[in-house]
Amino acid sequence: MILSQLRKELLSRIDQVDARIIVRLATGLDDIHQITESGMEISEEMYNKAITLLEERLSGIPMAYIMGEKEFYGHTFHVTPAVLIPRPDTETLVETAIKLSKQFRNPRILDLCTGSGAIGTSIAYELGCDVSISDISEDALKIAKENYKRITGKTPDARLGDLFEPWRGEIFDIIATNPPYLTEKWYEETEISVKTEPVGAFLGGGDDGLTLIRKIIEQSHDFLTPNGYLAIECDYRQIEICGSLLKINGFTDINTVKDLGDKERVIYGRRLPE
Repeated sequence: MILSQLRKELLSRIDQVDARIIVRLATGLDDIHQITESGMEISEEMYNKAITLLEERLSGIPMAYIMGEKEFYGHTFHVTPAVLIPRPDTETLVETAIKLSKQFRNPRILDLCTGSGAIGTSIAYELGCDVSISDISEDALKIAKENYKRITGKTPDARLGDLFEPWRGEIFDIIATNPPYLTEKWYEETEISVKTEPVGAFLGGGDDGLTLIRKIIEQSHDFLTPNGYLAIECDYRQIEICGSLLKINGFTDINTVKDLGDKERVIYGRRLPE
């Protein structure tokens, strides 16, 4: 079989972008050489690998897991089914944390519920400072540490545990977090590919999906410096409740930031000095 025949077979079942990626993974040819070498004879091994990848994609496995990587905030992050695939809308949280950090000299920053480490790593790279990271999943934290070190060149202060449990006695100027916040109903409405990602990274608990976020807001006061900020990613349908929770728990200067789809995605507040 020649390369053009393989491409035709793939394109009859998946879109052009996915087909190009599968050909690259199976043959090692980039997009340009897939065109210039369209008459190249491919081996049986290459063909079988392409078909295996095709079947994985058709089964609903996200291309990011098939590739083992995902672009986020200008960097390539290693991802596996142990971590949530970073979404472009989450870059809103990164940008918010970077903006808020400008108010502090040598800011201490925590990426809580780090997952792949995309948020903390991106902040650390842009600011040229250290960012602490933590997660309840040992597998996720391992990937986060690898991503952080490869991209920033530094080894992070990475701790395993539930929410603030690993950070007793520590304080930060900025806490940025993208915790699980979907309700079970919202989760069931997601695409099949989303359901290949770790369910624990989605479900926030309770009828409104805010069980974990409530805990974070209630507990964060003990881990923030006076005038320190807590920035949270949530669903636009939860923004109003989150704003009330921040106010009740002693936060001021509460603001929201919209994502690429012009929906409120991030809410943050400043801890009032005692």
